[in-house]
Amino acid sequence: MRCFVGVPVTGPLARECKELALGLPRATPRPNLHLTLAFLGQCTPAGVARLSAELRSLADRFAAFDLTFDRCEPFPAEQGPFLALTATCSEALSALHEGLWECLGRQGIDREQRAFRPHITLAKPGLALATQTGAWQLTVDQLCLYQSELIQGEVPTYRPLSQHPLAG
Repeated sequence: MRCFVGVPVTGPLARECKELALGLPRATPRPNLHLTLAFLGQCTPAGVARLSAELRSLADRFAAFDLTFDRCEPFPAEQGPFLALTATCSEALSALHEGLWECLGRQGIDREQRAFRPHITLAKPGLALATQTGAWQLTVDQLCLYQSELIQGEVPTYRPLSQHPLAG
C-alpha cells in the first residue's frame, strides 16, 4: 500500500481551503486536505505497524504549534499544475520534520531528495491562477499515517491508518 505521513487540515482552515478552491476543476475533497510531511511509497502491513509505533513516540516529544500559510499560489512552480497554500518552514515545523526523518531512517526508509516545501494542495485546475496573499492558520497538533488509494480514476482517497496527537 502507498503511504505518507501528514497533518490533517480540519476546522476553519478546511472551510477556507474549500472556499479558495470553489468552482475549480479537480478540487481536493475536504477529507483529503493535509500538509504532507513525508512520502513513504509502498509499505507492508508489518511496516505500517512499526511506523505507527515510531510516530506515537515522535508525537510524544513535540508540542502542538500553529503554522501560517501566507500564499495561495500555483505549485510547485509558477505554471502549477496545482493550486496550493504555501508557508515558510517555521522552526517548530523544521524540528518536527527532521525528527520524523530520523524515525523513518530507523525503519529503513530513504529520505526524499526534493526540498521540503510546506503546502496544502487545494486543486489541480489545469490553468494558471493569480497568487493571493493571506494568513491561513493550521494547528499542527497531530501526525497521521495515511494510505493513498486510487479508487475512481485519478482522484486519490487518503485513508488514515493511524493518528498520533502531539504532546501539549
